[in-house]
Amino acid sequence: MHRSINTLIIFFAVTAAASPAGEEDTPKIIAEVKPDKATVGDQLSYKVRITGKGLKNINLVPPSNREYFPDKKDTVGSEHGKGVWKGSEPDENEERSRDPSQSVPLYIIHSIKKNDHSDEITADITVSVSMSYYRPGTYSLPEIEIKGADGVNIGYKIPTVEITPLNEKGEFQDIEPPVELGGNYTRLLFLILGLIGVAALGFFAYRRFKKMHDVKKQALTLIPPVDIFMNEVNAFGGEELIDEGRIEDFVFGISLIFRKFLSLQFGFDAIEMTSYEIEKMLTGIFTRQLYDAHFHAIMRSLNLWDLSKFAEFTPSKEALHANLAATVALAKYISEDMSNVESRV
Repeated sequence: MHRSINTLIIFFAVTAAASPAGEEDTPKIIAEVKPDKATVGDQLSYKVRITGKGLKNINLVPPSNREYFPDKKDTVGSEHGKGVWKGSEPDENEERSRDPSQSVPLYIIHSIKKNDHSDEITADITVSVSMSYYRPGTYSLPEIEIKGADGVNIGYKIPTVEITPLNEKGEFQDIEPPVELGGNYTRLLFLILGLIGVAALGFFAYRRFKKMHDVKKQALTLIPPVDIFMNEVNAFGGEELIDEGRIEDFVFGISLIFRKFLSLQFGFDAIEMTSYEIEKMLTGIFTRQLYDAHFHAIMRSLNLWDLSKFAEFTPSKEALHANLAATVALAKYISEDMSNVESRV
């Protein structure tokens, strides 16, 4: 009798271990940043990967803010300014106007990529974020939300990164003493002649480039860039695409049209550039007036279109209609400001 009972217990234990319910694993989450120690402005690679069997409708949501300004009042830190920023972006430029350091973002996200290698049995999703920090300190990376099928967040250990100043002690580095030229007049003469030759080549190259640039500029100004932009927007039919739910077609089309407008208006090839490359280009060529008036509006639209390429980040129709209207208004404002600048020159 006892032997029969023991046999049944062993049978049920083996059956339970082999049942389909046993196929569902606890999610395995790996979050890492490389390097975990860097200097201001270094590019970091931040990745979060989730794997496991039986995971249904797992959704990874990266941070929506590409340029993050922490609120000084919400800073938790230790001495030397090291700590974890946990504030929200201050209203407009009020805080930054009082403290110039607040015009420097805590971090900027350059790109976000999602790789999904899941199959019918196993989930395997990775979100990769390329970003840079611009303030020294030790920080927790921005959270990439992981939501299960029930919409509940799945927690994980968020990695930290230590950011050091470029030259913390303000020391002179790699400065060589002056070259001893006494008695070496022949070498000095050849050096001067070489510099004169290089300067002459540079002068003629500049004249040729300027002439070609002036011809190109004259050809482009026959039709103002904003008129080309408006003609393409009107023919594009963006409102119909939004109403029909063709979000990918709308985002791709309006992004291409606006990038072409930037190319014609400012003389660089924005069509072939990423949003991060456009950001760096505009930062270099914008005057303070243009930067304050239009830079953040341009980057908001570019970042919205980038994020909209992910299915889980699709904005509402109302938001896209508002974005279309704001983009048209932005192009007109930029054109008007540029016309005023050219008329004063």
